[in-house]
Amino acid sequence: MPATWTSASRKPRMARKARVPSGRSVARRGSCGRSPPPDHLPRRGGSAMVGRAAKGSGVGRKREQAPEGPMATRRAPTITDVARLAGVAVGTVSNVLNGTVPVGGDRRDRVLAAVAQLGYRPNMLAQGLRRRRSPVVGICVPRTSVAYFAALVEAFEEIASDGGYHVMHVLTHDAAELERQRVASLLRYHVGGVVLVPGAEPAPTLDMLAQSDTPVVVVDRTARGYGFDEVTFDNRAAMRDATERLIGLGHRRLLFVVRRRKLVVTQQRIQGMRQAVRGSGAEVSAEILECAEEQELRTRLAVALTAVPRPTAVIVSNSTFAAAAMRAIRAMKLRCPDDVSLLAFDEPEWAELVSPTLSVVRQPTRDIARMAWELLLRRMRGGADQRQQVELKAQVVLRDSVARPPLASKRARQRGG
Repeated sequence: MPATWTSASRKPRMARKARVPSGRSVARRGSCGRSPPPDHLPRRGGSAMVGRAAKGSGVGRKREQAPEGPMATRRAPTITDVARLAGVAVGTVSNVLNGTVPVGGDRRDRVLAAVAQLGYRPNMLAQGLRRRRSPVVGICVPRTSVAYFAALVEAFEEIASDGGYHVMHVLTHDAAELERQRVASLLRYHVGGVVLVPGAEPAPTLDMLAQSDTPVVVVDRTARGYGFDEVTFDNRAAMRDATERLIGLGHRRLLFVVRRRKLVVTQQRIQGMRQAVRGSGAEVSAEILECAEEQELRTRLAVALTAVPRPTAVIVSNSTFAAAAMRAIRAMKLRCPDDVSLLAFDEPEWAELVSPTLSVVRQPTRDIARMAWELLLRRMRGGADQRQQVELKAQVVLRDSVARPPLASKRARQRGG
């Protein structure tokens, strides 16, 4: 509700004295031709003024009383109000709300009851500015339509909340300029720290973060040369393991579908695939298909599946691509895994609800979030001078969407296998 302003708050403008030429009398301005003021109005020396000086001056008017009842404008309660109502010190209220010092028993209950009764809401940004360390942290990911990033944000928010912090999350869609803008907005809010999943061209964002004094942890991907703490999982080993499992089942024509080939994680997975192909000793074809979005994947995968010979196993880089690939396979009247096997990085909630159940590379999402929070918290508290790098392991989980390729299955049946 906008603040009210009354004319009584201004200094009254006094009427100027008219200059009277010698020998002449001039009637008082504003009183000529008018009756004298009624008896119920005060005369000179009172709080009312006659004529022009009275207009807009507000002097002599009774100050308007603030409305009462439901329409009254209430002052926002302060921490002092909470302390007074609870009968405790202001510091005790702060300790209860921020969890900085344990407060138990009746005092904690009284503080929480006073907060609820008054509807007190602490100004987190103002607290951060006073302490030079905000109780708000930021996490920046490409998108939450991908199950892995959605789970990462959710796990990080839960862990940080348990530590008494609030989380702001922003999305970059792997666009360099948008990423820079989103991170800049976090810095303008004076967040206590930033967790970043960098895009394919992260240099402007990383430069900006390096020039700030904000603690930073890079997750999922690397940021070489900047000295930031990093939490990743071994993409190279995960892809090598998945490829070896497929080759072991008899697959010789593999297709890896990615969103951005330039991404560090994509390059690491391609390296892992090639390592497995070279180490197999078999003649294996491994192709890379880059698609910007799901509709493009469905179109281009349909073309790839009409090739002769066609891929016998498709690996996709995330859960949204897995759903699009399933649709493309069905649209081609092919059966998974009888005609083509499917494996996805990322494990969406629906992985075991579809038929066939989806084979996945299970990423340690919660462990990544937990380690990122621990490293960020340590930085915010002024510890850990040396750069920390944590690399976790992923797990390949084969379900019904992966089987032997058609020809290998036929040969196995002929051998009685």
